[in-house]
Amino acid sequence: MTTPPSIELRDLCFAYPDGTRALRGVSLSVAQGESVAIVGGNGAGKSTLVQHLNGYLMATQGEVRVGGKPIARETVAQVRRAVGLVFQDPDDQLFMASVFDDVAFGPLNFGLSPEAVEKRATAALERVGMLHLRERPPHKLSAGEKRAVAIATVLAMSPEVLVMDEPSSNLDPCGRRRLIHLLRSFDHTKLIVSHDLELVVELCPRSILLDGGVIVADGPTVELFSNEALMLAHGLERPHILRHLHPHG
Repeated sequence: MTTPPSIELRDLCFAYPDGTRALRGVSLSVAQGESVAIVGGNGAGKSTLVQHLNGYLMATQGEVRVGGKPIARETVAQVRRAVGLVFQDPDDQLFMASVFDDVAFGPLNFGLSPEAVEKRATAALERVGMLHLRERPPHKLSAGEKRAVAIATVLAMSPEVLVMDEPSSNLDPCGRRRLIHLLRSFDHTKLIVSHDLELVVELCPRSILLDGGVIVADGPTVELFSNEALMLAHGLERPHILRHLHPHG
């Protein structure tokens, strides 16, 4: 039996209540275990797209499937177990009195036993190297620590897919490097929205370029990012890591 894609979008359209059309017929497929970047300029529709992947937004037209099953209002709870979304701002995800309480929140609200919640939250914090901060109030963490704990809140739900919106924003170079090593160690299917194209080169063999709510390119990251005319036409530049590897003659 053929394994269904982890994520599949079919002719996805979305308009905000004010009439703004953010997505215009987006179709794509992400295989299990793939690491894929969604890139594009501001207003391209990237964040709108990823918020459809676990039902935070529902399609105006078209369909989103996770593991072969369509997302609908009656399946949202199940989908949110399978697809973990890490927001651009960790403060949108961390709201409890302690780090441990934040990581335990999801499993607790899905009705797991206290023992199972303890096990999951502890394992998730260990996985991101933050167990020593379990009793710390989230507002006293550094930006890098907040990012790691936000990832732990998602890992505690044992998702099949990790979706990350601008994961390196507000991180210093050391925090960014730790994040790259952490994400590289995950076996999950990963979808990463980022303006940090150097991070994308390191983590995602495939990239999808979005502009005006439409996919304008989908292919190998190095090949796509090395096409300077394409990048410039859609508000991006070839990252320095590729300028170093492929200097102009």
